[in-house]
Amino acid sequence: MENFEKEYWLEVELQHPKGWVLAAESGGILDGYFRVDSKTAAKLEVKWEKQASEGKARSKVQPMVVINRFIEDYMKRTGARSKIKAEVYERGNANICEHNAYFARWRGIGDVATLSWVCEDENKVFLVNYYLEPGEKWEDVAGWLIPGLVCHTSEKFWRYRLIGVEFKIPKGYALQTRRLLLGRPVAVFKAGEKTLLIHWSTFAREILAKYKSLVEWAKKEAPKEVGSVMKGLKYDMLKPDEKTGKMVVEETGRTFFGGRTTVKTLRIWHDSGSNRIFLTGYSGPRDSMTDLEELEKSIVFKPD
Repeated sequence: MENFEKEYWLEVELQHPKGWVLAAESGGILDGYFRVDSKTAAKLEVKWEKQASEGKARSKVQPMVVINRFIEDYMKRTGARSKIKAEVYERGNANICEHNAYFARWRGIGDVATLSWVCEDENKVFLVNYYLEPGEKWEDVAGWLIPGLVCHTSEKFWRYRLIGVEFKIPKGYALQTRRLLLGRPVAVFKAGEKTLLIHWSTFAREILAKYKSLVEWAKKEAPKEVGSVMKGLKYDMLKPDEKTGKMVVEETGRTFFGGRTTVKTLRIWHDSGSNRIFLTGYSGPRDSMTDLEELEKSIVFKPD
């Protein structure tokens, strides 16, 4: 669909009209939230919560109850002073990513369509809000919104898309730390004793004209999160790798249990096509270094 683009964030995929942007996000391992805005208004919210594991007692979640509670809480927050009451004027069913979902259309401060469903594959409860503007028809919106929602996938990774860059993170890694600075984002993912990180900086040619080398750039501009994850690695030890052309530093150690070899590695390179400096890193067992290789292979620049 030419007028739409994909959004990938927090283990959720969806599509929206071009020009809309990821405007807010929070959460991580147990719950998540993000909001997509048009140029003039907040348009789309996605929320999810992890359910209790099968080994623990858990009650059966009713999506319609989830919707009712959301509407009630929303009106307490936004409608209390104006004494506006919510009016639910339509309820129905939908199929979202092979799950039975429920929806309600209601009016409070504005006109909203809210959907909820349980994803047994990912063990999560989802809630999606779409804020309709005057003249928008829900039937038209549902035609592109609902088919584009992906809450589980048979693939072995989740896609992420940030500021024109797409990449894949193997399943099992959870987003632990991030700073989404425009032009200089950094994200750290963790899976037990394994850690992956990715960072990039725009205007690479202009930056390198100032710093002369990637080593000098790293000393001055690498995010603090890199130092936190890669403790002990020194940028002065970065050396060019003949096969890849990347600047690489690596440190090998051993764990206390089982004698497994551990490794910390940092890689930096200038991608001239996108005019970006990329920095990736991995810390963990050497036999899982392929996670870093897969991350690097997956990086694609797609202008917004």
